[in-house]
Amino acid sequence: MVKPTVPISFGEFKFSVDEIEEFLRGAPPDERFQKPFPPKIYRLKSGEPIIVRPATKDEGPAMLQTLKQLIDSKYDKDFYHLVAVRTYSEILAWMQNRLKDGYVIVATDRDGELMGIVNHRYFNEDVCISLHTIVFKRAERLGIFLYAAKVEHAFDVVGVNEWWATFESPFGFRMGFRLQHTTKPWPQVQHELGGARVYYITREQWNKSVKPYLTSVGLMGERPVPEDVLKKTIPLKPTSKLEIEF
Repeated sequence: MVKPTVPISFGEFKFSVDEIEEFLRGAPPDERFQKPFPPKIYRLKSGEPIIVRPATKDEGPAMLQTLKQLIDSKYDKDFYHLVAVRTYSEILAWMQNRLKDGYVIVATDRDGELMGIVNHRYFNEDVCISLHTIVFKRAERLGIFLYAAKVEHAFDVVGVNEWWATFESPFGFRMGFRLQHTTKPWPQVQHELGGARVYYITREQWNKSVKPYLTSVGLMGERPVPEDVLKKTIPLKPTSKLEIEF
């Protein structure tokens, strides 16, 4: 307790929780960064369609229910435990308005069962920050397909100039290597996820080399998604069975 150096005409003041909430939440969503990601389809070798589409906050509980299963030390292999914990906190913060300009994309099977999550947030009109990529069914490069989808949202839909990522597992680093990320000086420039190295892609890199490479190997998917197919993915269902190695 520190007393003011001059007399004050009142001893205390009160706020309603509604007044306080305005100061606690992230800034109101900037519509520049909430441009909807156009849904698309990724086909497995079997021909089975995986639908990739934007998530809504009311679908958060299904995501949290799935992620919660991985918050267990038995999933320490491949850093699933760490990535699941961090993704859980980010999805929760996004749902409860404690994350500035976040965006979440999900992958589902044809019946709406959750297969993977990617999320990112916009620092400003120039920089988008990758947060996490996690899949619950290892299925023919689904992780890299999902990662590419959020990069596509940042560059092609919103129009930022740089994509900043960091990688917490060898799987993530291998993906970043394949997609030609380069490195900012470190520790001068740090990623917000723990101060790790920033691996980045510029819009020019995306257009000239990364996106053409993804297209050539079939990792940009197909559009449009038929309306009846898209409707079957709603409501989002939690993953019924994790199919990952541990």
